[in-house]
Amino acid sequence: MLSIQEIGLSIFGDTPKKFYILGGTEYGIKDKYIEILSSKFGPKIDYPSVSDVISQFSKNYLFPPKSQVYVVRYDKAFVSSITKDLADKVLLLKIPGTLVLLYEDTKDLTKLNKFFPNNTASIDPIDIKHMEKYLHSDFPELDKRTISCVAKNALNYYQAKNICRGLFAIQDTVILTEKQIVTLFDLKTSYSSDDIQVAIASRNFNALMHILDGYDGDTQGILYLILRVMTELDKIQSSKYSDSPLKKYAKDWKKADIYYMFNHTYDAIKSLRSGYTVEVSDLIIYLGALMMFTNIPETGLLKC
Repeated sequence: MLSIQEIGLSIFGDTPKKFYILGGTEYGIKDKYIEILSSKFGPKIDYPSVSDVISQFSKNYLFPPKSQVYVVRYDKAFVSSITKDLADKVLLLKIPGTLVLLYEDTKDLTKLNKFFPNNTASIDPIDIKHMEKYLHSDFPELDKRTISCVAKNALNYYQAKNICRGLFAIQDTVILTEKQIVTLFDLKTSYSSDDIQVAIASRNFNALMHILDGYDGDTQGILYLILRVMTELDKIQSSKYSDSPLKKYAKDWKKADIYYMFNHTYDAIKSLRSGYTVEVSDLIIYLGALMMFTNIPETGLLKC
């Protein structure tokens, strides 16, 4: 599978590929990549299935069709029917432009990657720093404060981009405060336990802090989710056949890191139960910061 850096260099480079499979949940980046490809190959056109694309470009044309970006979204039938012969047929298609397949389901992407490892990439949520960079590039007319506010409060890059479009349209009429932007675009989001677990497993401090800032549940529950994630990561590393949604993050954790993070979190919970005066949010910030260490230190450093 291509890394996010490799797929970016390919699409932004001088010689993009003739075929891409873009998985993951960050639709905004996928949309941006399609825009870049369209600037190189021609207008975007949606096709209902890969079989339709194969049928279209297996014909002989008197006048070849114009170069375009051919997009197929979430074609489950293609995933279920994929074989080496079918994969070879797709790779040998003489498409005037490029073909882009979009998926979100991890299992679909994993299966397709076995047949197309040089064309497949997972486009996952980006951190606030990179979101701000993209938004500044997309909307240079918006001021830094507005961009920072949107990046901090938006659920993902796709939502952030749509909000910036709206703010750009009204910027000559009114200047909004952060609170007004949050209210206008209804950005106070309820986060699921899955969202929190992904932030923890991916060691994404910014995502965890963003969730903590807008979390309307019992923040002590986040501590127990850290314990659950560490237990899950340990199970994943002990099994070759795990189908856990956190599996792709397990490679970023050493056994010692999992062990020490579990112990740090357990000590934090114990300190709360013992009646120490400490803010739960401060404990979560501390534990989130520990995740950023290349080697998580041993326990004994947390003092309450």
